[in-house]
Amino acid sequence: MPDRLVIHDLKAECRIGVFDWERERPQPIWIDLELAIDAAKAARRDDVQAAVDYGHLVTSVKGLAEGKTYQLLETLAEDVAALVLEEFRVPQVRVQVKKRALPGINYAAVEVERLRRVTRTGAAGRSPRSGRRRASAHRSRGRPRRRWPGHRE
Repeated sequence: MPDRLVIHDLKAECRIGVFDWERERPQPIWIDLELAIDAAKAARRDDVQAAVDYGHLVTSVKGLAEGKTYQLLETLAEDVAALVLEEFRVPQVRVQVKKRALPGINYAAVEVERLRRVTRTGAAGRSPRSGRRRASAHRSRGRPRRRWPGHRE
């Protein structure tokens, strides 16, 4: 991760836990985020529009954590990663979710790192330029499709 935006210990009140009694009341969790960003682009322009709005990032992640009930830290971490990749369009994110879980330890944590999937075509296999469906390579050149031995239509 070359340039990164880092948020440490975002505190949220979340209903999370395997047991019913854990989910009866919201409990504190802490979320760490690392987003891959292009800091040079934002710095060159000195323009907030070219940067990730970390106020909006914190509000979105906190809203997600506090708006749903979870059994596992793993599920919350995956949901946060998916939200960040989709909403903030960054290429990579690392998420760590922590909670006080057992006597004698500061916290238990789950950390995930995810990449945004980029497809070469637009929605539903359409060409991003024309919006038309792409033909197969063989058909577009007028050649018949190759068949393997024993192939039946």
